[in-house]
Amino acid sequence: MARARLAQAVASLVKQAAAGSRAAQLQGAASTLGAATTSSTGFAARGASKQFLWAKVSLGFAAAGLMTVAEPPSAGCTATVAADAKVPPKAAAPAPEAAQRHKVVFVLGGPGSGKGTQCARLVQEFGLEHLSAGDLLREHMKSGSTEGQMVADMIKNGQIVPSHVTISLLQRAMDESGSTKPFLIDGFPRNEENRGQFEKQTGILPELVLFFDCPEEVMERRLLGRNEGRTDDNIETIRKRFKVFIESTVPVVEHYEQQGRVARINADRGADDIYKEVCRLFLEF
Repeated sequence: MARARLAQAVASLVKQAAAGSRAAQLQGAASTLGAATTSSTGFAARGASKQFLWAKVSLGFAAAGLMTVAEPPSAGCTATVAADAKVPPKAAAPAPEAAQRHKVVFVLGGPGSGKGTQCARLVQEFGLEHLSAGDLLREHMKSGSTEGQMVADMIKNGQIVPSHVTISLLQRAMDESGSTKPFLIDGFPRNEENRGQFEKQTGILPELVLFFDCPEEVMERRLLGRNEGRTDDNIETIRKRFKVFIESTVPVVEHYEQQGRVARINADRGADDIYKEVCRLFLEF
């Protein structure tokens, strides 16, 4: 009997010990879980804090132009920005192949308006380069080439020579001159197609356009009286040239007037009076 009571007492003690151990385990697990929760919460808070700090740093550098705003690093990564870090400069766009550029003054006016006379005086006084599109074409006509003969036939009929021919002659003359002074280009462009092609082919806009404005009857009288032996100085061809000038060249003058590049000169006067006005323009120019 005593032995049975002793066995029950031992069993009770073992049960209580097991229960106590279970409670301790549960309490320990709860403590561990709490610690883990606390640690996780703290880690998350620290990560959020780092993300917020990174956002502030990113925005600050973006405002200073040193970097662009990017995604923040993942939580736990350390964001480092070197104090002397510099964004590489953008590579400059490759410059187009350099073409030889010249300063140009277009000298326009009807046939016999006195363009050549005034250009000669400007060359003498200011040392400018004078290129007459007509003179270059006439030299080309004498070359004996097929293209030169075509030019001769077109001029005889009062027609406009193809732009690329005249522009190539002008460009070659400018390049070969070696001059850095402005070029007076006399009698070109003669139409809007000439103008557009010249700008496209050479990349040049005129610094100034001199327009000698003269009545047709005055120009006709001058042309018939100059007796230079030119094949286009006959009444029929002269009047064709007047018609071409009015229809084709005047729109070029109007185009440049809209850009404020034109100086309109009254050419129905003596050469000296005209030159005084032209000279004053170039002294200011």
